[in-house]
Amino acid sequence: MNAEIPKALYNKTLEQLVMTYVSTLSIEELAPRLNAEAMNLLSEIKAILDDDAVEDPECFHRIDEIVSAFWAKGIYTSRHDW
Repeated sequence: MNAEIPKALYNKTLEQLVMTYVSTLSIEELAPRLNAEAMNLLSEIKAILDDDAVEDPECFHRIDEIVSAFWAKGIYTSRHDW
């Protein structure tokens, strides 16, 4: 059996459960959580950009680290899929 099928079903089920839970939260409860998560990601990106230890004049490695930070949060881009 293709291993991707059970994983896709699991992901869809989990997504539905999470959305059901999130829909019970008010915007007053949800907004600060979303804001905190966004600020954490921005802080991580700033740290990557400010890291003087990275010898990377073309910023390739920095961009790769930023994309990895996005991917770690489940934010994917097709511009960097190797």
